[in-house]
Amino acid sequence: MLLLMRRNSRIARIYSLAVAPEHRQIGMARTLLACTESVAMASGRNRIRLEVREDNTAALRLYTSVGYRPFDRIASYYEAAPQQVYRTAAIRMEKPI
Repeated sequence: MLLLMRRNSRIARIYSLAVAPEHRQIGMARTLLACTESVAMASGRNRIRLEVREDNTAALRLYTSVGYRPFDRIASYYEAAPQQVYRTAAIRMEKPI
């Protein structure tokens, strides 16, 4: 988990969240999100944002289920995977904390 917090900003940004395959489906991502949100709140932030690949349905379900809401889409945000021809868009999400 990587959380970015800029000085003079009330918004925190989750830059990266990764869970090893052997630790998936046991609530690890939810726990990481909750801890990250607590750190951001304790640091004076009132919102937290992230970007997620629009084709990452599992992550989108997770973020939506814990209160993140989409507010923007950025076309061609992520590099194309080896088997893909086109870059993938990102969905920007935000949650008040």
